Amino acid sequence: MTQTNISNQDSNLPENSNFGKSLFTKSILYILLFVSLLPLFLTFPLDLIDIDSSQYAEISRELVESGNPFFIYDNGRKYLDKPILTFWKIAASFAIFGYENFAFRIPAILLTLLSFIGIFKLTEIYSGNRDRAWLAVFLYALSPGLYSMVVDPKIDVYLTAYLILVHCFYYFGFKKNRNYYYLMYLAMGLGFVTKGPIAMVIPAISIGADILFRRDWKRLLEMKLFPGVFLSLLPPLLWCIPLFLEFQTYGPYFFLWIQSFGRFYLKRYNQSLNPMYFYSSFSWAFGIFILPFFYYIFGKIRNYNKEARITKLPKRILSNEYKDGDFVIGFWLFLFLFLISFSRFQLPQYIYWCLPAGAVLGSGYLYKLLNSIASNGSLAPKESRIPAVFLYITSFIFLLASLVIPILIMDVELNYYFLTLLFIGIIIWMYLKASKAVLSLSILLVSVSLFFSQVSAVVYPLLTSYQPAKVIGEYLQKNEPEANRLYLFGIPASKRSYAFYSQRYTKTLFDSEIFESELRKDGTRYLLVQDSWVPKMQEFFGDKIEFTKIKSYPAYKVATPEAKFFLKNKRNTVTNEVILYLAKFKDS
Repeated sequence: MTQTNISNQDSNLPENSNFGKSLFTKSILYILLFVSLLPLFLTFPLDLIDIDSSQYAEISRELVESGNPFFIYDNGRKYLDKPILTFWKIAASFAIFGYENFAFRIPAILLTLLSFIGIFKLTEIYSGNRDRAWLAVFLYALSPGLYSMVVDPKIDVYLTAYLILVHCFYYFGFKKNRNYYYLMYLAMGLGFVTKGPIAMVIPAISIGADILFRRDWKRLLEMKLFPGVFLSLLPPLLWCIPLFLEFQTYGPYFFLWIQSFGRFYLKRYNQSLNPMYFYSSFSWAFGIFILPFFYYIFGKIRNYNKEARITKLPKRILSNEYKDGDFVIGFWLFLFLFLISFSRFQLPQYIYWCLPAGAVLGSGYLYKLLNSIASNGSLAPKESRIPAVFLYITSFIFLLASLVIPILIMDVELNYYFLTLLFIGIIIWMYLKASKAVLSLSILLVSVSLFFSQVSAVVYPLLTSYQPAKVIGEYLQKNEPEANRLYLFGIPASKRSYAFYSQRYTKTLFDSEIFESELRKDGTRYLLVQDSWVPKMQEFFGDKIEFTKIKSYPAYKVATPEAKFFLKNKRNTVTNEVILYLAKFKDS
């Protein structure tokens, strides 16, 4: 009986017994680890950008300042949109290290490192191949999707780590020791109080659908559903208590349904349906290996059609010919993408949740591709020429993007050239020391890492230089230390970076009496104004207040930059300014 399993049978490319028991020597492994982790570590000192990251930082700061760990406030108002666990982590880091950029990023980086361990162990126990486990780590660590999660940390970087742990402990549960299932359920529960029910829905799609598809009721009974399910539900049930105390029944209802699952299918969040949106989003998020991966998927479908005929698939499912297969990782990726494509609410970060599955599946194909290169002694052997060429095309694209930075984007400093020389040196070292297969892998990893390292060291600081919240916040803390609010005119209060860096609430003015009341009490107050609103100040405030310009700062909506911003010759056409004024009554 012929069995085709998209989750385990990775390729028809030849294996090579002379390839060796280990793809990597220790020295090469350490170098590639350094290459893969450097872009992430370079994000530690970077400023936080609006809207999400700075909002999470401000919420966590207020959590520390309030002294009450169970009630969440954002800019002094009750907050319900996300569960508590992420804010606890960031608040704990702030309590230890202070309100610093690196303190905000430490929890996300640490959990990401934990996710690398999880994806390594998951791939190793899933495939039985240690080298393939390292390849999965490299594919995931340098995927554009993961870098996007880490450079601008959102809740998804935490949830994805828990999803990796859920699947890792699942495989440990049935292959090693059933007690690992308890850790699987615990990871689900922690993911639940990180993002909501989706932390249980995705394992239900991958693990649950695999059991149902193969009708493996024995596996289901072995999984310690009780007390396991209770263990996974305990954290969210405990969180529902403060939600009920703060918001009555609407709090738990929002947490359990609207905030998470309801976003996908309720009319409240309805957008124009684009069934290909999440497929295209996954393509760029898995960009390091997406071209060979597409070739792999196309080949699998073509071979399956030749061998078994798609028309016979229903009959084969009904006769349970796949009962000995393993479809968990395949369902995690493909079934999840299919189901989420019907969502009414489409945000690109939702595909981050299945990126690890792509790395696990892609690692098998990459391993056999490197085997083929090694066995042929060529960078592009005949039987694997197309995917190998795709690999080099990807390397060239990322390398070209790195070279474009000083030409089109900005005049770079010495750190740019230092990074470039460092990565060129790594390639030369690999050429002298490594095999052809490892050299091919190294070219890909070094090219991608070079680009993201330069984004961390050069491009992202350029972006945040047009978000002046940190420098303004430092000025206000020094010159207006007792104030508990920063007033904004023409600047939306959703820009929480001003609140976080000035360590006070922000308020966008719509009533001049509010500002005048504060001014009478304090004598002088600072006001931050969008440059396009300066002509409206006379009409809004009248003639009673004198405004002294302190300084103007270049500003831009850095969270969603347009192409012109990245062209240094056109940047000034899309940027504007914010102006800091000192206000006092004229008669004073």
